[in-house]
Amino acid sequence: MNGERLRRRLGTVGFRVTTWLLFGFVLLPVVVVVSTSLSPTPDIAFPPESVSLRWYESFFLDESQRQWRVAFRNSGIVAVGTALLATALGTTAAYGVRELPEGRVRRLVTGLLVIPLPTPLIVLALALTVYFTRIGLTQSYLPIVLGHTLVTIPFVYVMTRAVLARVDWQTREAARDLGASRWQAFREAVVPQIRSGVAAAAFVAAILSLHEFLIALFVSSRSTQTLPVLEWSALRNFVDPMVSVVSTLLIVATLALAVPVVLVFGIERLAREL
Repeated sequence: MNGERLRRRLGTVGFRVTTWLLFGFVLLPVVVVVSTSLSPTPDIAFPPESVSLRWYESFFLDESQRQWRVAFRNSGIVAVGTALLATALGTTAAYGVRELPEGRVRRLVTGLLVIPLPTPLIVLALALTVYFTRIGLTQSYLPIVLGHTLVTIPFVYVMTRAVLARVDWQTREAARDLGASRWQAFREAVVPQIRSGVAAAAFVAAILSLHEFLIALFVSSRSTQTLPVLEWSALRNFVDPMVSVVSTLLIVATLALAVPVVLVFGIERLAREL
């Protein structure tokens, strides 16, 4: 009996130690990035000899760093546009596919919707570059938003399909029996049941867009390049703390997106949707 209790206790301790080690391993790069952004000198050093907000002040106030501020704004615009478009299309697709009868047509549509997932990003980026150049769609945010939407729709679609599987469809049928139109029944009976899942899908789409690099590299112009593209260009020449600063700000932006969603819907509910 004592031996069994000891084995359980050792197993619990081992599990907790492993969990904390994995957690620390995941957080270590974040700690390094944030620490190097506080370096008072242009040289990257970890840990820094002292702490300074010099590079943050330069990012926000120095006119020579304006390109970083523009890239940060561009990333925000593209992420919001991608989240809105991908969520609208992915949710509509998931709802529409559910209405299809079981069979080849439903499987075919689903396969077409998720085909960007196994396709290499470099192939998609090259194809989009050729296509957008051919139709003259350049020098704007739209090609980046469309490209990011293409690769985020599968995630929105899969997540929304999972949420729709838990919907009580009798409420929609009851609304229809009471005279509601299809749109009214969807809005009043279905949306309240899936809104947390849709919010989680929109959050995922925005985060994927914020950090996507290859498509943005190929289809963006000098005036619309996003932070990952500018970071890549900067790292090709010289590593300085400004790259760590913008990376830290991206982390903060991610948290800023997550906090309102968590406050509105609750972390446990979102965890189930994700």
